[in-house]
Amino acid sequence: MNENTDIPSKSLRRARVRVVVRWVLGSIFVGAGVIKIAHPVDFYSNLLAYDVSGPDWLFRLVAVVFPWLEVACGGLLLAGYWTESVGFLVASMCAVFVFMLGQAVARGLDLKCGCFGPLTIGWLELPQVALVRAALLLTATIWLLYTTPITNTENTVLKSIDE
Repeated sequence: MNENTDIPSKSLRRARVRVVVRWVLGSIFVGAGVIKIAHPVDFYSNLLAYDVSGPDWLFRLVAVVFPWLEVACGGLLLAGYWTESVGFLVASMCAVFVFMLGQAVARGLDLKCGCFGPLTIGWLELPQVALVRAALLLTATIWLLYTTPITNTENTVLKSIDE
């Protein structure tokens, strides 16, 4: 195959994968945020279970503000707006998730991760499982940040999906 004809094909594939990754990340963040907004007391309780020192007002503030940030970032990823800026925020949040879950696992804390509020059931709420999930989300976000966005190609992908 000619090298010149292969480049657009690779660009198109990468753009398709970028769109799918954006949509998956956006959907996860919107879903998790909406559940936490609907159940702020549960999220607050889950935050306290991490047994991290800090003033109570800070945990209350996080329990109220953080879910809205998740929804906003997820919505912007779904819409494809400010993906680089939002990607940095999402990567930062995922890094915090990995750190918090990692310290909980290392300390042997028995807690619910709080990721999806009261809808998380069974083994999905185990800190070890949540840590792997957070690490995968972080990896996907970093990939999204460090792959060159090809706006025209991504727009072509979106147009082909609409047709």
